[in-house]
Amino acid sequence: MLIDRRNLASHFPWIVLSLLIAGGSIAWFWSASRGASEWPGGSTPPGLTFGIVGGLLILFEFALWGRKKLRRLRIGRVKTWMAAHIWLGLVTVPLLVLHSGFRWGGPLSSVLMVIFLVVIASGVWGLILQQILPSKMLHQVPAETIHSQIDRMFRFLHDDGLRLVRTTCGPLPGEDADRVDSREAEDGLPISHMTVGAVQTVGSVQGKVLVTRVPKVAVPGAEPLRNLYRDSIGPYLLEGKKAQPRLAQASKAQGIFEELRVKLPRDAREAVDFLENLCDQRRQLDRQKTYHFWLHNWLVVHLPLSVALVILMGFHIWVALYYR
Repeated sequence: MLIDRRNLASHFPWIVLSLLIAGGSIAWFWSASRGASEWPGGSTPPGLTFGIVGGLLILFEFALWGRKKLRRLRIGRVKTWMAAHIWLGLVTVPLLVLHSGFRWGGPLSSVLMVIFLVVIASGVWGLILQQILPSKMLHQVPAETIHSQIDRMFRFLHDDGLRLVRTTCGPLPGEDADRVDSREAEDGLPISHMTVGAVQTVGSVQGKVLVTRVPKVAVPGAEPLRNLYRDSIGPYLLEGKKAQPRLAQASKAQGIFEELRVKLPRDAREAVDFLENLCDQRRQLDRQKTYHFWLHNWLVVHLPLSVALVILMGFHIWVALYYR
């Protein structure tokens, strides 16, 4: 969830509430510890209160998962739940540390505290990533697409480049000139024109558009373009950095395409611009996959440990009551 000036007002009540809870708890703990030989533990009135409030807040934090799954019930706005989840989750840290009396306790208490701190740390890490990566994606990935369609887009980029090379240079050696590409095979419709993806700027808005060009007669002397596509560009559009690391770096790719332009006749140089653009889109989509991974991988830690935390917390409560 992005926290900025536009939505700070929705966070403000939860920030104030969290500060009041934390401040009041610290003041009570300090007052109860004055004159005592040790810090108040979990069985003392303040420690027990901190534990109950902290446990209830953890259950509320876990309830966000149910709220997201049951959107049809419309139990409050998701943004409100998220704001409460962030700030009330953070305030559980001082509550449960005070509940423990700054002691690790037995094995169960120690394991519970470690899991709790890892859950909090992973949540904070995810929140930090959400403040940074979406804005970077907006500026660095103007060709952004639906994440689940990225691998399909790689095939489409390759097919766009292949048809362009066929048109400019003729079929690749040993290739079936009548082979259909991914979209033709999926849609069952023949492609009678050549469509090449492009990224253009209109005013201050940059995004992906489609440029359609009519096939033309093969250009004599354009073999270097065909060879480079077969050996480098085509494999890169399909498989990315592992196939051609140099094309994955914009600066090195620019040198490769500049060298190619020098070798080609003038009529074939426009095709180089389109192929360079296709490689740029491949780099953008690879970057999108990387950002998507970092935006969501923290949940692999956060969610399972949250479930474990709730289960162990219930067991901790049962043990505390049984041996009281």
